[in-house]
Amino acid sequence: MTAVRATPAGPAAGRVAVVGGGARGIGAALVRMLVASGHTVEVLDAVDGDTLGYPHAAAADVAVLEGDGVRCHAVDLRDADATRAAVDDVAARHGRLDVAASTASVIVGGTPLWETPPEVRDALLAADAATAWNLAAAAVPHLLHRPAHDRPTVAVLTSVAGERGLYGLSAYVVAKHAAVGVVRALAADLVGTAVTAVGVAPGATDTRMLRATADLYGLDDVAPLAEDQQGRTPMTPDEVAAVALHACTAGRVLHGSVLAADGGFGRV
Repeated sequence: MTAVRATPAGPAAGRVAVVGGGARGIGAALVRMLVASGHTVEVLDAVDGDTLGYPHAAAADVAVLEGDGVRCHAVDLRDADATRAAVDDVAARHGRLDVAASTASVIVGGTPLWETPPEVRDALLAADAATAWNLAAAAVPHLLHRPAHDRPTVAVLTSVAGERGLYGLSAYVVAKHAAVGVVRALAADLVGTAVTAVGVAPGATDTRMLRATADLYGLDDVAPLAEDQQGRTPMTPDEVAAVALHACTAGRVLHGSVLAADGGFGRV
């Protein structure tokens, strides 16, 4: 894909970030914020195609980001070898890697666990958890070379579904619990290093995924999915991405945390 490299500016000038699954939604909002804060950003995302009917990002999504000064690569993060090759290439071209943010996510289902086919479970574990594992495994060897003052970070977009159950979404819930497990396992393995591992758990956010969730529940509107949140309306991708940006830049004080970016989902 044709790309234009970002012009470093701002407090994070010189830092290099890889965003997995960043071609749209919260991931794309995070990419824009990373660029605005001075990062050089490279996006790895599957383009075109689908997972069990859930569409991947489209070429048009990529074109919008590239216009903002981001280099994009068509990479299926479920493929560990392809992910590692892409991350190695980014680190080699820039001579450094400071942030690896995994934002890839897929939702399908709509049936209780005992009626959910194994292929749905396996597909979501691959799309929503193995993607985070693969990006972290590829990025950490490079992040370990960065000094603490560069705040090297692995950030994973999880979900409120990683902390609780949601009716009819058993495979998604299990996969997001596994994504939280990636954060916590990685955090334990990184103790004594300069690298931070942190998760961000969004609630109902106005994205394609929320609209797909409404479809699974037979709803014509996404508003009911946000009734358990403080604002009673879905959050915007920018609101959640602002929390993710903090996770990518705050450093060791957040190590091992999963930040609730859910508007009080289930607590208000």
